[in-house]
Amino acid sequence: MFVQDCMTLHPITLRPESDPLAAQALLKAGKFRHLPVVDADGILIGIVDRADLELFLSKAGSPGISQRQHRIDQVMTREVVAVPPDCPLEEAARLMVEHKIGSLPVVEAGRVVGIITETDIFRQFAAVLGGRGNSLRLTVQVPDAPGQLAELASRIARVHGNISSIVAYASGRPARANFTLRIEGVDRETVLKALAGFAELEVLHARGGEGSLSREMA
Repeated sequence: MFVQDCMTLHPITLRPESDPLAAQALLKAGKFRHLPVVDADGILIGIVDRADLELFLSKAGSPGISQRQHRIDQVMTREVVAVPPDCPLEEAARLMVEHKIGSLPVVEAGRVVGIITETDIFRQFAAVLGGRGNSLRLTVQVPDAPGQLAELASRIARVHGNISSIVAYASGRPARANFTLRIEGVDRETVLKALAGFAELEVLHARGGEGSLSREMA
């Protein structure tokens, strides 16, 4: 998955000379937390955070002429972390965590073409694991060794199960790996029988179809 698959296209942007009060109104109306700032050529030059803007305006004096003399470039962050459209989604998530930010402008040739937020990433992750209808959500732990995923997929395919999504993650145990799969077209019991005899495979959780199963050796 890439940033371009779930980013917001053509986001609202501000100019450096924009009125902070107008920017605040835009943020509130759109329920945004960040807005990119671009120059006359559409090149990204900064980003405005809603909390920073509200703090700035609270210290800018009483409403009226004094506030209208202020500009967005007085409050924007100039060192912006941005990504290209073809940036892997997990890399975008890593950058957000590393820099403790909630959104990333998406740029092409320096110009803003989109914006991706932590909510966009959460939504995409939920969609990957969400499945459709009464699909089976299966989490298993296997030896961290070559061929384990191929064997798992092969056993599921032999009972006509369709893997619609799969996520791999560290198990927290030495030499072990976890996989969470969404499987469609086959019931839970059939899949569990297909996995019987899979050396050292442990079913951590199975939900979907009739009932649920947790922490049972296949």
